[in-house]
Amino acid sequence: MELIELNDSTFDHCVDRMCRAIADGELVAFPTDTVYGLGGAAFSRKVLDKLLTVKPDRNAKPTAILIDNLIRLSQFGGEVPSQKLVHLAETYWPGPLTLVWHVSTAVPAEYHGNDRSLGYRIPNAELILEVMRQTERPLWATSANLPAKPAPRLFAELDDKVMELCDLVVKTKALLSGRASTVVDVRGKTPHVLREGAVTENDIDLIWKKG
Repeated sequence: MELIELNDSTFDHCVDRMCRAIADGELVAFPTDTVYGLGGAAFSRKVLDKLLTVKPDRNAKPTAILIDNLIRLSQFGGEVPSQKLVHLAETYWPGPLTLVWHVSTAVPAEYHGNDRSLGYRIPNAELILEVMRQTERPLWATSANLPAKPAPRLFAELDDKVMELCDLVVKTKALLSGRASTVVDVRGKTPHVLREGAVTENDIDLIWKKG
């Protein structure tokens, strides 16, 4: 396991190292805008196998990805989002909102959800955004905790067992929000909140109606 620290002076180095990790199929623990994340290049069998060593109880494949811009929603979803959906995304992205949308043939069939859906989120985390811009790849990211343990908001809360199973760990002294993203299914005529987190269901309904 390699440990690097993220701060203003090391930002470029952290971006370069994470880009290499993504290209090489490494498992990485990294800070996001919500909690510490655990993941790597999306739709990589190599990354998935490593991820399952940390969370072996995850029988299902990851069902959400991080993306760097709204265009990716159409690219991986295969359908043009409605004006209401775009308005909702533009209101809360980058930020703690995961939108459940369609999945297209641009995504390998083995990673399609049972109902051909996928969760998408643009995080409010410049390191992750820059890595995705440079690699031009979405990222898998789940919370960097062992099963049944709370998601870490601080580097000190990362379990040693998790770090030992990672190829790369990005450390920051910042306290993350600790609030999970709100998950909303936007494939229907009205949004359906699957998990309420940092964004309230009431706020989502108001934005949707204005859109």
